[in-house]
Amino acid sequence: MRLLTAIFLLLFSSLVYSQSIIITGKVQDADNGKALAYAHVGIPEKGIGTVTGEDGSFTLKVPQSYSQSKLSVSFIGYATYERPLSALQSPATIRIKAVPASLQEVVVMDERAVEDIIRRAVRRIPDNYPDNATSVTGFYRESRTNAVQEYLYMAEGVLDIYKTSYRNTKEGQVGLIQGRKIILSAEEVDQHSGFSSGHMAAHRFDFVKNREDFIDESYFDDYKYWIETVTFYEGKPVYVIGFNRAEGGKGRMKGSIYIDTLSYAFLRAQFEILPEGLRKIDDYPLYAGNWNANRYTVNYRKVEDKWYFSNALREGVYRDGGLYSNEIAITEIQAGRGKPVPYLGRLNRGDEFLEITGTYDEDFWKNYNTTPLSTGLQQTVVQMRNQEKATEVFDSLFIARLQTRRDSILRATSDGTEFMGKVTPSMDKPDGFKWRFQTMVGLGSHFLETPAANMRAAFLEQADGPAILDVASDWNTRSFEPIAHLDFNLFFRPNFFVRGGWSRDLWNSIYRERSLGLGTQLNLSKGRPFFVRAVAQHSHHKYARKIGAAENDFGKFKADNKRFNADRINLYYGSRIHSLKLSLEMALELHPGQELFIRGGYMLPFARQQHLYLKERRQFFNKKERLPLEDRIAVERNGEPFAGRVTPEQSFFVTVGLLFK
Repeated sequence: MRLLTAIFLLLFSSLVYSQSIIITGKVQDADNGKALAYAHVGIPEKGIGTVTGEDGSFTLKVPQSYSQSKLSVSFIGYATYERPLSALQSPATIRIKAVPASLQEVVVMDERAVEDIIRRAVRRIPDNYPDNATSVTGFYRESRTNAVQEYLYMAEGVLDIYKTSYRNTKEGQVGLIQGRKIILSAEEVDQHSGFSSGHMAAHRFDFVKNREDFIDESYFDDYKYWIETVTFYEGKPVYVIGFNRAEGGKGRMKGSIYIDTLSYAFLRAQFEILPEGLRKIDDYPLYAGNWNANRYTVNYRKVEDKWYFSNALREGVYRDGGLYSNEIAITEIQAGRGKPVPYLGRLNRGDEFLEITGTYDEDFWKNYNTTPLSTGLQQTVVQMRNQEKATEVFDSLFIARLQTRRDSILRATSDGTEFMGKVTPSMDKPDGFKWRFQTMVGLGSHFLETPAANMRAAFLEQADGPAILDVASDWNTRSFEPIAHLDFNLFFRPNFFVRGGWSRDLWNSIYRERSLGLGTQLNLSKGRPFFVRAVAQHSHHKYARKIGAAENDFGKFKADNKRFNADRINLYYGSRIHSLKLSLEMALELHPGQELFIRGGYMLPFARQQHLYLKERRQFFNKKERLPLEDRIAVERNGEPFAGRVTPEQSFFVTVGLLFK
């Protein structure tokens, strides 16, 4: 019964939501008919809205249940427009009237007073902006043009966004609900794309939450501030504060900040990076790189008693005149405390949005609110669709694909039941795999058991001659060596990789190992990824235990083409071992960029050679040398000549560590 009720509710809610009211139109200046771009159009009390495009056009989709609500159109410097939805007919032309700016307060404010306005606004952030996490739906679009302003690609998507409280600096999360892309010049895109984390725009461009330096009091000496004017928003006066780099200061930006004169909330900012600031290599959350210009416009809107990030546009101009743009619009603010994006649905900061969106479809967005395409993008899409249709008519490969689709209806019988299903040919879904690189660091133990013994080693001046170095000591039984690991995985297929690794001892021995081999992995979980990896490698391992520090009364001497002259020289005895290194590893993903792993492995030696190691002490550049056992070297164990191994024939190891993607 509960199952039937749940199914009924889901179907009912889906039906209600599918019956949307769709309002289209344009927003213009009432006096001169000029189109108003990026005006907010929506129902504020419901948290639903969109922004107008470059030509002032908009499309707003509202659930039927909100039919008695009022449509609101707001734009800084203009009177707010309100009209019941039932009184509007699509397409609607909405004209809003400019409110004259006021300069009466400008003349009485010096720079210190202007800075005090910004200080007060920053102190009021916890009161004016959400003090708990929020969940919102947003529409994101990015595009790239070449030097002659021809579009190379466009990618856009509806995002599930989780924004953390404005009381902390932790970045939120983003998930892709659905997305699409259009690529016009694949060759040029391969050369010029590669932009990551654009989908994080709702977090990256939120200058209030990130406390960009032009509103950071510690940077005030690097900027100069002044009142440009006092305008109005929703009937309330707003300070427009200009800023630029101070003479001799280190400010990196210039622009304008809009602050409500009553609540001291930040409403808007328009800023660009100065030429000096563009030289900064790492400027996250803002963009860094070889730009000719880097401009931002960021808006906030009020819902009930709090201000929320509303929309932003970022434009980066290349040295050749090409343009890379990012635009984000929050189309729905969900009531109540926000819920994190489901783990498997989160996008990584390092993801390239172009790589995770689907193909272009005219009727893709269903009931989601989006922002209109610019005139240039509209023309580009039309040209692309016409070209695709023309190509399909004459393309023999398209005919072959069509026939393959027709032939891909399979019939299978299981338990007497007949199923029919369509198998999508692999040629319709190209392999988008890209080589991936991972770094692993860990600490562990290598269980190399060496028995207790009385050990003596001597380095002779010549065969059967006097000893240059001679030392003896008692070895205690040692069961293991503590070691540190550094490994690199290079994935050349989705589940196959090449692994190279280095291991070092932490103290009291010579332990140097490097390995190279192949591995495979399997994800055992449908939720948080849980990987099992098996790896086979060739290991080149040097291991030696210290016998002691010998006094060098001989002076300078030569050992295998190196001259030693230190007063004290450490002598180690051990082996150089070639092994087959087999390991099995389990890893749990902590978050999309990091895993916790535990690894166990077995070493199967197939070749080894014993050596005596010399290592100088108390020298600025300590010389060291590995010497094979020969006539000038004498080693004894328990009083008997010895040239054998000190480690077991086979051994195993355990490691715990972190993997970084």
